Amino acid sequence: MANGPGLSTANGGEVYVGSEIQDSPALLDVLYANHFEGQRFAPELIKQTEENFYRGAPPLWLNFHISEQAESDGTRTPLIKRDGYDTLKQQIKQKKNHPGISTVKLFHQPGCGGTTLAMQVLWDLRKTFRCAVLEDSTSDMKSVAKAVVQLFTAGSRDVQNTVLLLLNNEQILDHLEESIKEVIAEQRVVPKMPVLVLFCCVRKNAVRQVNYVFLEKSLSGREMKKFNEKKNELSQQYPNRHQQFHGFNILQTNFSKDYAREVSTVFTKLLNAKRKLRSQLAAFLALLNTYVPGSYLMESQCLEFFQHYDSNHKGTYLQTRMKPFSDLIVTFTQNTSPKKLVRLANPIIAEQCVEVMAEEGVTRSGTARNFITYFCRAGVPPFLLDFIKVMLTKREEKEEGEGEEEHEIKEKRFSRLILDILKFEGKPISAKVLEVAAKKIAYPNGKKNLFFPQALARLYYIEIKNYIQAERWAKEAKKRDPGNSFIADTLGQVYKNHLKNRARESTATQREILKLATKAIKAFKDAELLAESESGTDMKADGVQVSHFYNARCQFGYLQVCIILYYSLVDQNEIWEEVLTKKVPLGSVLRSLGDNKLFRFKKLIEQLRDDVKEKCEFLNTFLTYSKPSLQKKDPSDCQRTVTTCYRIYVERPEPDLVMEIKDKLRDDNEEAAEDAESPESCLAAVLKEWSMDNQDNSPNLKPLIQKTKHSYEAAFGKYFRSRYLCPLFYLGREIVPANTIHGLVENQDKTEKFINYMINKDRIFRDVRVQQQLFKCEGRVENYRIITNVGGCDIRMKANMQESTWVPRQVSFYIGFTISGPVAFGIQTKPDGRPSTREASNSPENTRPWVKVKPKDTTRSNVKTYSLQCEAGRFQCTVSDLRWVCSRKVSFAYQFKSWEDHEQKLKEVCYNPGGPLLEIKVTDGKFDDVYLPYWICATSEKFAVLHSKKNGTFLEQVSEVGPSHVRLFHPSFTTNGVIIKEDVVVRAKDKKDNVHTLERSTK
Repeated sequence: MANGPGLSTANGGEVYVGSEIQDSPALLDVLYANHFEGQRFAPELIKQTEENFYRGAPPLWLNFHISEQAESDGTRTPLIKRDGYDTLKQQIKQKKNHPGISTVKLFHQPGCGGTTLAMQVLWDLRKTFRCAVLEDSTSDMKSVAKAVVQLFTAGSRDVQNTVLLLLNNEQILDHLEESIKEVIAEQRVVPKMPVLVLFCCVRKNAVRQVNYVFLEKSLSGREMKKFNEKKNELSQQYPNRHQQFHGFNILQTNFSKDYAREVSTVFTKLLNAKRKLRSQLAAFLALLNTYVPGSYLMESQCLEFFQHYDSNHKGTYLQTRMKPFSDLIVTFTQNTSPKKLVRLANPIIAEQCVEVMAEEGVTRSGTARNFITYFCRAGVPPFLLDFIKVMLTKREEKEEGEGEEEHEIKEKRFSRLILDILKFEGKPISAKVLEVAAKKIAYPNGKKNLFFPQALARLYYIEIKNYIQAERWAKEAKKRDPGNSFIADTLGQVYKNHLKNRARESTATQREILKLATKAIKAFKDAELLAESESGTDMKADGVQVSHFYNARCQFGYLQVCIILYYSLVDQNEIWEEVLTKKVPLGSVLRSLGDNKLFRFKKLIEQLRDDVKEKCEFLNTFLTYSKPSLQKKDPSDCQRTVTTCYRIYVERPEPDLVMEIKDKLRDDNEEAAEDAESPESCLAAVLKEWSMDNQDNSPNLKPLIQKTKHSYEAAFGKYFRSRYLCPLFYLGREIVPANTIHGLVENQDKTEKFINYMINKDRIFRDVRVQQQLFKCEGRVENYRIITNVGGCDIRMKANMQESTWVPRQVSFYIGFTISGPVAFGIQTKPDGRPSTREASNSPENTRPWVKVKPKDTTRSNVKTYSLQCEAGRFQCTVSDLRWVCSRKVSFAYQFKSWEDHEQKLKEVCYNPGGPLLEIKVTDGKFDDVYLPYWICATSEKFAVLHSKKNGTFLEQVSEVGPSHVRLFHPSFTTNGVIIKEDVVVRAKDKKDNVHTLERSTK
């Protein structure tokens, strides 16, 4: 960097920023466009850097520079790029066409080179993007956002370029995006291009989401060939050392467990030997790296470990002290820190070491306890506390369902280490490990950590069923952070589960049941009070995260206790049904209940029904008006709990809040509706004003919308923070309840998951059935809001899909109404009046010739299947006329299907078949674009495409129509075919025996 650090510009140049970025807070590890250019490195440093990497150290930017230089010199082959590299690079480059902020994700199994792949992509794109790595994902998001915007505008606000930010925490994506918008608005930055591509690189053992690159512990044939070639090169370059390159060798052997087992046999020979300290430290590293991939210890900590027990070895190098384990251990530094860190060569090898240790009698639990006993004697450094917290308390996600429509994520009950100890060593031993952690681990200021006693309480009540110990540790956790509602909720869960299990036993008395219920109800009420006062700040002192969302779990827990209480008491005596619903007072039936001492619970029982009614109505509001996010729904048992509890205590169904708002629209007392303070009444007033025929003159609309927003903030803002507000109504010919519109798809296909899939990313607003029922509005994007003019007055509203608001432009959209007011859905850029490229003769599909290919056909059970395979390019099938574009190899098969099963759906929306119906299955690779053939002369707005998926049917209004084909962007497939409005004249075409032509007449 002879001229100083340089950042890439949008036109491919560089801007030199001096110390502008280097002097900023070290939140980002910035990769400059001219990184290392003009610098010379000693041959010994180059050799040592390469050797460390192949032994298993994480890559440094210098590794990629060395590889690049060696390739250009022709002295060595470059670092191996795993499959997925080209896809990731292409996906990231494509995001330069997406305004604002977009995301690319890489999921990778531990130890398979995911981090190396991600850094390789950054290195190779450093002259196209402004690349950086987020150093600490727990940092204050506002500070991170400022650093990103500074990088985006570095050099000059007129010399912007898109930032490519690598991070390893997908939970912060939405929060970071909102923070960046705030900073851009505050600094009055006008983005002239996409601001940021978030490149999320996350370790996961299993992923079913097909939309992202997933790197697995398995090499393809191409990768195997490359690794074998590299092995030969390394054996010549490092003839005496290449056998110790375990980080490389585990991949080259295709993640062979036999190889990992072989190199870990050193543990078999030395675990019980007198040289105990090195064995113990190796065991600690193996356990830590197995259950927390990417973890490490500081070299200074390891040396201190030896010196604490054996002062004779003061000053000895760690690698020397650790023989014969030293071949498995790597010492390394990271890009932005000179501190030396220590870990095992690979998590797969670490895992085999742990298994070998267990076979030799060195248990996971014993190693964990010994590790905590030594390394957590005094205040634990934050980085190590994070690793131990992950190892003992982080519950891994398990993914269920196949495909985007059915995909669900649930948490396992305990951390992977605790689950393994439960499996191999038993429940009491698991508790012992967590107890040691709960007693010994503290922050540097001496304050004890609260998550370990919480996890221990959960273990006691879920697995061991020891409710006395569960209560003890839940109270201890609460004592350590008295203001945390989530910790307080754990105590309520202990009592609830104790009540649930005791009530099942035939010996349980009414008094016992009520006593346990009283404890549980009090605990959940205490947690609810804490939840009311929590502010939702990013982080407390000592690194304790505070949730951004309101903790409603305690209220659900309260209702679950009330359901258990009701059924367990009524099972013992049916009189309880009348007592609990306040039909008769408790005092009047004590004799019938057979226990006069039950009177001590009089206050609880008298308040119960009213409390249940209040909480059910709040939670019904909570679930009706909001959900965790656009893509995620609340668990189904939440609504079931509310419905059941309301029915048994209040003895009627819970209120239908949407219908109650709609009923207010019929109220002729307009003044009362406008003056009402509740969000529901305010929203009803907005709906009534908006739906009136005199929209050309609506002076009250804007103040009514403001009033609705203020009323919402006062009533629900605290509770719905960070939750997605659900649309309750849409603007059509009249005000239409949202479930009616959603039902246009759902009722025909009978699957809730499909409608959720359609709602996500506003897909449902591309369905012609929905479009026919809604009113399309026009407006503009300005300052991240949608503005439309109603009655001469500009109305500002949020967009349902915020990525639609980055570029100021004219748009069309549909209006939905949440409990806080209007929101824009299905936003599309409005044509500017110039000739549309969709119908122009120079359409993209006609700019280059199509390569015609003949498919291979096979017949089975009288059904003919056509198969094709091609490299990157633009192709047209000679049988079906199907066209496609792919940037890499793709293989697929298709069959012709009959329109007969879809005739009723098409008839309801006045459409007819307009081309062949094709069932397409991709077996390898991915299409960039697909062009479906049609045979009808019509303008583009007359066309749609039928997508028949596993769980439902989607009738999509198309966005690009050429002279003979309809274009689908980045398609996902099952069955697809072009459909056409019924008022279109048919253009005849010669029939082919293997093609479904349009045979029925049209109007």
